[in-house]
Amino acid sequence: MKKILKRILAITLFCGVFVSCVNDEDTDIPTLRVAFFSEGFESIQNTGNNQFIALEGWSNVSVNGGSELWEARFFSSDGKYAQMSAFGTGEANVNTWLITPAINLDETENEALRFSYKAAFYNGQAVSVWISEDYDGSNTASGINNATWTNLNVSLPDYATSGYPNRFSLSDIIDLSDYNGNVHIAFRYVGGSSGVSTTYQIDNIKVFENN
Repeated sequence: MKKILKRILAITLFCGVFVSCVNDEDTDIPTLRVAFFSEGFESIQNTGNNQFIALEGWSNVSVNGGSELWEARFFSSDGKYAQMSAFGTGEANVNTWLITPAINLDETENEALRFSYKAAFYNGQAVSVWISEDYDGSNTASGINNATWTNLNVSLPDYATSGYPNRFSLSDIIDLSDYNGNVHIAFRYVGGSSGVSTTYQIDNIKVFENN
């Protein structure tokens, strides 16, 4: 009888530990990988159509001079996030950049990037992720165009062609260890109202030491 009770106790403890290790926030990085830069957009007060992201230090720019920028949006089960779509904009050539503040990589090692995303009403990939070591943070088209940008070639394979995915997907871990100094990371949307017009939602952007 004691052996049976011990076995039940052991199973119970194992299940308790297992459950405690599972976090509802699917975009959490492993426990030991503490993010030194993180943005989940929860501090934004106003969300909805034409509520453009204007967080301190961030850039949100259409390099073509268009009016459509990354918006702050909210959904009850997801919280707040950044959203961009060319659908219904009337703009044939959308090229809009959402850029982080400067992130210093001099005091860290083996840096990596991870974020969560949704791609809805998918008709082609419109978002790519870029990095610059010399962007001036000016929040202007000229500042973006004069900087040197490297495409991080991020794969975003999950999407829904009709409606929205039920949940956010997690990007791969993106290696940033080749970069130094103050860097800016950009989420670039390229599409058009009569071309690629997929709706993208970006959330829980984290940069951390991938040790």
